[in-house]
Amino acid sequence: MKLIVILIPIIAFLLIEAKTSNEEWKHFKAEFNKIYKSNQEDQKRYKIFIKNLKNIRAHNQRFELGEETYMQEINKFADITEDEFTKLYGLYERSKPVKYDTYRTLNETESTNNATDNIESLDWRDLGGFTPAKDQGLCGACYIFSVIGNIENYHYRKTGQLLSLSEQHVVDCLSNYTCGGGHPAYVFQFVANIGIHLESDYPYREQQNECDNTTQPRSNVTLSDIGVVTGSDDDLKLGLIENGPLSTCFSVTANWRFYKSGVWYHNECAQLSNHCVLVVGYGTENGHDYWLIKNSWGPNWGDNGYIKMARNTHKNYCGFNAGLYPI
Repeated sequence: MKLIVILIPIIAFLLIEAKTSNEEWKHFKAEFNKIYKSNQEDQKRYKIFIKNLKNIRAHNQRFELGEETYMQEINKFADITEDEFTKLYGLYERSKPVKYDTYRTLNETESTNNATDNIESLDWRDLGGFTPAKDQGLCGACYIFSVIGNIENYHYRKTGQLLSLSEQHVVDCLSNYTCGGGHPAYVFQFVANIGIHLESDYPYREQQNECDNTTQPRSNVTLSDIGVVTGSDDDLKLGLIENGPLSTCFSVTANWRFYKSGVWYHNECAQLSNHCVLVVGYGTENGHDYWLIKNSWGPNWGDNGYIKMARNTHKNYCGFNAGLYPI
């Protein structure tokens, strides 16, 4: 009898938890328009979702205890595994990750550049000139999205005119395999030489198609050159202040996928790049210095498409040591 008394609340708890999880699964599928080809596939994805949900809850509990610096949330990636996400977005580690024993390695972050000490934070969005975060989908064109976002803002600062420019124009016409990744410098050169269509004239298709060069771009965007900033975090900070947003590439891992808010930091990070983004600012939150970054996984990922990534923690952290800007 005593055993039955003990088991009843346990069984009741498990039933409630299963019902809650099932309701969250239904809500997830409805919110992100998830439709699976069979019941078997639905069950497979449900199990992955539950595992991710438990990991996210555990992570956020550690955040509440001060053991993590950022929060996670369920988003459109919650029904795929870490390995699947890495493969889909090409986020393979291209060098052996560096492991850090502490959050900050002080002797690596001592600055020799004091020019920016009095400017505690910067957010170029405060001055306008940014389209909402766009979604590259399964085409590995992050480097194109980084540069197009940069040029949109550069044109706005020059003219006061905010234009949504066409990533697809570059995807189709830059080279033979643009969805396999590339370098931002080539995109800047393309726009300087060819120009760039408006997104409304040449919308994004998430794959490379035949280049349409039958019409001239209607945008009046012009570039003359590319500027480069290299060096320490303080050098990059100064470059951001003096030149505007920076297109950059560094190493990103699958633990970016559920980012919600706070300052992302991981104690293990490679130093060869596998993803490109647009750095639009910097600051400090709850004692953690950060870079403010516009990503290309859509406006419903992260903080409206943005992420705050740890700054002033380690030398060459995740390989972030350079940035490009239009002139």
